[in-house]
Amino acid sequence: FQEFDLNDPKNLYRVLGGFHGIVGFDPGNPNIGYLIENPNGEDKAGLYEFDFTTGKIGKKLFQAQDADVMSIQLHSIPGNDKLAAARYSGRIMERHWFDEDEKALYEALEKQIPYSYQVAISSRSLDGKSMIVTNRGPRDPGSFWLVMDGKLAKLGSRNPLLNPEQLADVEYIRYKARDGRVIPGYVTKPKGTGPFPLIVLPHGGPQVNEIITFDEWGQLLANAGYMVLQPQYRMSVGWGQDHFDAAYGEHGGTMQDDKDDGALYLVEQGLVDPNRMAMFGWSYGGYAALVAASRDPQIYQCVIAGAAVADAEKQYLGRRNPDLKALDEWSKRRGTIGINPINEVDKVNIPVLMVHGEDDRRVMYYHMTDYQKKFEAAGKTGEFVTLEDADHFYNTLMYRHQQQFFTKMLDYLANDCGPGGL
Repeated sequence: FQEFDLNDPKNLYRVLGGFHGIVGFDPGNPNIGYLIENPNGEDKAGLYEFDFTTGKIGKKLFQAQDADVMSIQLHSIPGNDKLAAARYSGRIMERHWFDEDEKALYEALEKQIPYSYQVAISSRSLDGKSMIVTNRGPRDPGSFWLVMDGKLAKLGSRNPLLNPEQLADVEYIRYKARDGRVIPGYVTKPKGTGPFPLIVLPHGGPQVNEIITFDEWGQLLANAGYMVLQPQYRMSVGWGQDHFDAAYGEHGGTMQDDKDDGALYLVEQGLVDPNRMAMFGWSYGGYAALVAASRDPQIYQCVIAGAAVADAEKQYLGRRNPDLKALDEWSKRRGTIGINPINEVDKVNIPVLMVHGEDDRRVMYYHMTDYQKKFEAAGKTGEFVTLEDADHFYNTLMYRHQQQFFTKMLDYLANDCGPGGL
């Protein structure tokens, strides 16, 4: 049952999403497993029982209306493998509770921990009386708490120098794209009153799930006065099979529309100044920023492309595996059928800042150097910054890389993003 035909494009979501399948077992009956699946053509993946004696899907335990079930949570006491909750995308990674005692415990912790958002019990004693609890959210970069003898004590923070009152709240929204598709998104709100300048910040991947807890880039930009939109555009996982499948062959097409339509939605709400908008992204998000730079009509004043896939075709041809037909066809549409930024240089109509790690092993450094040569030959306005000795992922960027990048980004937005800066 867990084998998937990789020549069938209908299975791409299961393979690339990575959360479908058996996720646990009923402690009272080892012949019953817990299965995340969307059987019979259902759009949203739910949590089901699976009977190993018959090889068939049984009772549906839970299915969310607007999102996929992506994981389960067991009881927090070690050795107690009772199913406690199903987890699914929403404002946070939401919980549908099966265990009322665990629900009451978490609700009590959320009331006691300041700025609680994504609370989790990371370890607990066998008698259940002592535990280590973590929290992470827009106003908490990560804190650690000890519960013992009925009392709660803070052990520490990932970044104790950050003042929670200086951090921004994040709101979960849902808006309609131009073709009517509902797009989830997260909006980080700066201090003050709008309309604000806006940064559209698409995630990398693109086939990943993004749940906002503490986002350093979003908070950095909000602290500088920018509203930040993180759209969960089609192909983002956790929002249903159709949301993923609708992106097939749409790199630079409807996937790009989803991002622009989120910006225009915030303009319609009176929250954003339509003449002060930019896009900043990393990896696939950097690709999206380069695509945005050449769109017409143009709604942005500039783009910042970090570790961007600037030559999608070269990337595809260098890494393709034609033996896996469905995956190869998916990658081909990403690399050769969708918009390829390096072929759109002549259409670029706003300032561009590119930032790339010199030792990037995921999106090779040639993406920036090749793009830069073609860009400068076309006489376009842009800046290109190399992060020496830096790799691709954010957790590989040293303090000096972050200092160089953040300083440049904020200066660029304030002074060089469109007429008069953003």
